[in-house]
Amino acid sequence: MKTKHLTRSSSTETPQQGTISWHKVAAYLPGRNNKDCRKRWHYSIVQTIRKGTWTSDEDQSLRRAVEKHGLRWSKVAEAVGSRNGDQCWKRWYDCLNPSIDRSPWRPTEDTKLLQQVAKYGRNWSDIVGKHFPNRTSLSAKNRY
Repeated sequence: MKTKHLTRSSSTETPQQGTISWHKVAAYLPGRNNKDCRKRWHYSIVQTIRKGTWTSDEDQSLRRAVEKHGLRWSKVAEAVGSRNGDQCWKRWYDCLNPSIDRSPWRPTEDTKLLQQVAKYGRNWSDIVGKHFPNRTSLSAKNRY
């Protein structure tokens, strides 16, 4: 994706309130969809997005933003300010969601996990979603 084309397109499709219409931007770039353009913009062009370890202040901001905006990740990311929606989603679901089951794995869960991996392969999100709703994909993968 040519950076100058994305930059020009995003500035063209930014309305008065400052929100970029990624669907309209993608219309200028053949072979790209709205998500491609948004991710490229946030990961490569705009330098306000932090990478690496989250700070405790960022975690607090994320908790407050989820409390205020729910699971609308673009709004949450805007409120956090230093991370994009994908980073916020991952941090929430892997680490901060209060419904995460952090208890030790029980032998019955271990058996079930082995059975599901034998049946479905290492598709952790499907296995967790169907059989371990309060565990994270990362936890299941690490336990396996």
